[in-house]
Amino acid sequence: MRLSQIALENLRRRQSRSFLLILSVFIGVMAVVFLLTTTTAMKKDVADKLDQYGSNILILPDTGEALTFGGITVEAPTQIKELDMSVLDKMQTIQNKDNLGTIAPKLLADAQINGQDVLLLGVNFQQELKLKKWWKLIGTDRFHIPTSDQILVGSDVASVLHLQPAQTVNIKGQNFHVAGIIQPTGSLDTDQAIYMNLATLQTLTNQPQALSLVEAAALCYTCPIDEITRQLTEKLPGTKITALRATLQSRDDTVNRFSLFAWSLSVILSLASALVVTLTLKSSVEERTREIGLFRAIGFRRLHIAWIVLAEAGLVSLVGSVAGAFAGMSLAAGFGNALAKIQVRIAWQPNVMIYAVGTAFLLGLLASIYPAWKASRLDPVEALRYI
Repeated sequence: MRLSQIALENLRRRQSRSFLLILSVFIGVMAVVFLLTTTTAMKKDVADKLDQYGSNILILPDTGEALTFGGITVEAPTQIKELDMSVLDKMQTIQNKDNLGTIAPKLLADAQINGQDVLLLGVNFQQELKLKKWWKLIGTDRFHIPTSDQILVGSDVASVLHLQPAQTVNIKGQNFHVAGIIQPTGSLDTDQAIYMNLATLQTLTNQPQALSLVEAAALCYTCPIDEITRQLTEKLPGTKITALRATLQSRDDTVNRFSLFAWSLSVILSLASALVVTLTLKSSVEERTREIGLFRAIGFRRLHIAWIVLAEAGLVSLVGSVAGAFAGMSLAAGFGNALAKIQVRIAWQPNVMIYAVGTAFLLGLLASIYPAWKASRLDPVEALRYI
């Protein structure tokens, strides 16, 4: 009889013990596959949301006098070298254009209202509100897109000029309705500014194509931000492309914590399953002392005894890990989105299943080394005393 057949027959004769062994491996692998697959999707979902929660790339003119916005020095729109609307079309020609989630162009200008100097920002409201998800507005819903004759007013400006929602204010000879007041953000450039439609400000300043800067949110969980910066630099000569490292570092730190948590828990579950295999096989060897003694008495070598125990562990690990991998992936694909409350679709990942099965199989063999060694070291004379 072959050694593999002996191992298989041993598992059949001890069905309860074999079932518990397979179940422990099954639960461990299922949990690890579900956890890693779902956590990977959660990482991408969180990274994408963080990338959209503010800009991580700035596009500025390369030379010119300076204006300050958000603590960043930007070019004045009156200089010889300036951005124009063609920049937006060129940005859509880079290889990684699909990673540019939000593109928010801006034109900066100054104005006097009731004797007060005010910063005017011409923006694409749809993109700007998408980028500034933390804004809280008084007098309007944040999902309302202001029209060409409506403005959003920073809290400081509203306080100084005594502006209220629905009030009318004259800017550069044209009347605008206050669509809403931006509650204090802690940024002077936001709190002390008036936001209006980009095309409207371009018309008021007689600069129909001018831009001062472009903020972009690149969805870069799986893309190199430096590569996107390089591609933009090639497409936009005469501009300065800056990746906001602090934003990216914060995003990476948050995402890496998900990875650390997932891998730590996976290691714990794997070691727990391996410990169950070791203890169960050790107990099995102790219960089969007489059987092992007979094998040794009829000519089985120590290596043969060890191989039988290893074969049992390998078969149990293989069956349990394959079943667990399919169950874990099925649960993740079917219910992971709802359980984790994420928008990223969880697809079947055969590579994760293969790695999980392979790792579980190896851990099963490693966990059985001590029981196999102990079985092989049994003295046949001592073992036969149990007959």
